[in-house]
Amino acid sequence: MRLANDIIAIPHGSAHAVRLRPSLRAAVRLHAKHDLRKLAEAVGEGHLGIIADIILEGTDPETGAKVVNGLSVRDLVALVEPLSDFAFALLGVDRKAALEVSERVDSTPDTSDWIGPHLERLFEIGTGWLGWSPADTWAATPTEISIAQRGLVARLKAVNGVKDDEKAESDPLEEIAPEKVKEGLAKLRGLAG
Repeated sequence: MRLANDIIAIPHGSAHAVRLRPSLRAAVRLHAKHDLRKLAEAVGEGHLGIIADIILEGTDPETGAKVVNGLSVRDLVALVEPLSDFAFALLGVDRKAALEVSERVDSTPDTSDWIGPHLERLFEIGTGWLGWSPADTWAATPTEISIAQRGLVARLKAVNGVKDDEKAESDPLEEIAPEKVKEGLAKLRGLAG
C-alpha cells in the first residue's frame, strides 16, 4: 500500500496527462451511482457513461469536462488500465494484488454490499480516530486513511508501552486438552468452596 500509487494519470491528447485522485468522496459517489464492484468490468467493456463518471469524479470539474468531451473510441483502449487501477484504488487495493487474490478465490459472485459499510468505516476512522475534518477525510484516499490509522495505532502502542511482538498468553481458538479442562474445573470448584 504505497501512497505514490494513489494518483493515477490518464492520457489526454498527444502529449498531456490528467491526474485522477481516488478520494473517499469519489468512492462514495461512484459506489452510489454504479457499485464499485462493477467499475473495473465496465471500464474494460468500454461503458462510456461510467468512464465519464470516473473521470469527472477523479479530477476537478473543468478538467474532467475537457477530457470527457474530447474522448474518442480510440482513446478508450488507453484508458482501460489506468481507470481499472483507479477503481481498485477507490477501495484502497492494488489492482495486481486484487487480481492475484481473485484467481485463488472461488468464482462465486459476491452479492453482499460490503463496500458501502467499508467506505463508511473509512469516514469514521478519518473523522473519529484520526480527528480529521470531514473535508479532509473526503479528500483523502482510502490508502491514506488506512496508513494514517496504522500510524496512530503504532503511536498509541509506543506511548502506552505495548510491543508488537508481545503474544497473548493463550490462543482463544486453540483446542484445550480434556485433562486441562478437568484440572481447571477442579480449581474453580476448590475456589468456590
